[in-house]
Amino acid sequence: MDRRDAITIIQALRSGTPPPSYLIHHLHVDQERWLEGMAWYLDAAREDEVSSVRVILGDYGSGKTHFLRMTSHMALERRFFVSEVTLSRDVRLDRFDTVWRGLLASLASPESRGKPEGIQEVLNRWCSSLAEEPEEVDQRLGALDDINGLDPDFRQALRGYANAYFTQGDRDSYLQWLKGDAVRPPGIRAKIDRASARAMLRSLILFLKHIGYSGLVLFLDELELIRDQGAKARDANYDVLRQFVDDADNLPSFLLLCSVTPQMITDDNKGFPSYPALWQRLGRMMNTIEGDYRALVVDLSRSSLRDEDLVELALKIRQIYLVAMGMNVDERVPSSFIQNTLIPKLREQESELPMIRRTVSTTIAILETLDQNPNMRAEEVLAQALNKAVEDIYEQEQRRHRNW
Repeated sequence: MDRRDAITIIQALRSGTPPPSYLIHHLHVDQERWLEGMAWYLDAAREDEVSSVRVILGDYGSGKTHFLRMTSHMALERRFFVSEVTLSRDVRLDRFDTVWRGLLASLASPESRGKPEGIQEVLNRWCSSLAEEPEEVDQRLGALDDINGLDPDFRQALRGYANAYFTQGDRDSYLQWLKGDAVRPPGIRAKIDRASARAMLRSLILFLKHIGYSGLVLFLDELELIRDQGAKARDANYDVLRQFVDDADNLPSFLLLCSVTPQMITDDNKGFPSYPALWQRLGRMMNTIEGDYRALVVDLSRSSLRDEDLVELALKIRQIYLVAMGMNVDERVPSSFIQNTLIPKLREQESELPMIRRTVSTTIAILETLDQNPNMRAEEVLAQALNKAVEDIYEQEQRRHRNW
C-alpha cells in the first residue's frame, strides 16, 4: 500500500464510510465463513451462469457496506465487472434512469482495480482490442449478431459506437443513449427506461461476457432509505426491486446484493412486508438456519466481532495511519493501550451504536488528535475521542436521512 492509498482509506474512515473496493481488504477482519458462502455464489455465476439475489442484513454500522466491498474484491479477482449503486435523494429505484446511470457510471473492472471507470472506458477498451486486428474488425462486429438475447437497440448502439470510433465519427450520441439520456442516435428505435430495464440489463451482462468477463455483480446499498419516502414513491421503489428479484433467474452470471437494516424486514407499514408483491418473493428467503452461510440472507448480526477482532481492526487502522501520515504510531498509540484501555472503554460506554463503527471512529479521532498535538498522550485524549466519535456518527446518520 502506498501513501496515496493509505490517505484514501483514512479519509473514507474519517467521513464514516468504508474505503473503496480495491482497498477494502487492508481493513478486513473476521466474517470468513460468510465470505466463503459468497465465494460459492460467485463461482456458480462464473462457471455455471447461475444468477442470484442475496440480502445483506445488519444494523447501521454493522459492516454491510464493508461486506459488499469485500465481495466486490473477490468478484474482481474472478474477472467480474462490479457496480455499486447507493440510494440517495438523486438515485432512486422509482426513477430507473437514475439507477441505470449510476450502474453504468460506477462500472469497475479487474483492469481498473475496482475503481469506477464507467461504460465509456469499457467501450473504448473493447474498441482498442478490435483495432489490434484491423482485418477482423468487421467479422468481430458481426459476431454481435450471434449473441442470443442481445437487445437490437443495444446491439446497434455498440456497433454504432465502434464504427464511429474507427472513423472519428460521432460516438457521443450512442454513448449518451447507453447512459439512458433522451437521445435517438441513428438506427435506435427506443429509449432506455423502466419498461426496457430487463432487456438492457440482460444485454449489458451478455456484452460483458462476450468480451471476456465472468458477468456482473451489482450492489444496491442503503435500501433502508426507501422507508423515508411517501407511500406512493415507496411502493414504486419496491415494485422496481421486485422486478430485479424476478429477473435474476432469467439473467446469466448475475449477482444482485441488497443491503438493508432489520427494520426493513420487521416494519409491516413501511418495510418490505408493506408491499405484498415483493414480500411474497422475499419473505420465504428470510428464514435462515444457523450455520448456513450460503443462505440467501447474510445476517451480519450473527457474526459480531470479538474483542480480539476489534483490537486487530484498530491495529490495522493504526498501521495505515503510519503509512498515510508518518506518525510514530507504535510509540504514540501502543498496542497495549488499544488492547487494555481502548476496547474495554468502548465496551463500557453506554451507546446504541455498533461497536465496529465506534471502534473505527474513536481510533481515527485519537490518531488525528495525537498527530496534531505531539505533547499529548493517548490516555489524555481518550475520553474526548469517545464522545467525538459518537457525535460524528450521529451527524453522519442525520445527513443520510435528509428528507427525500
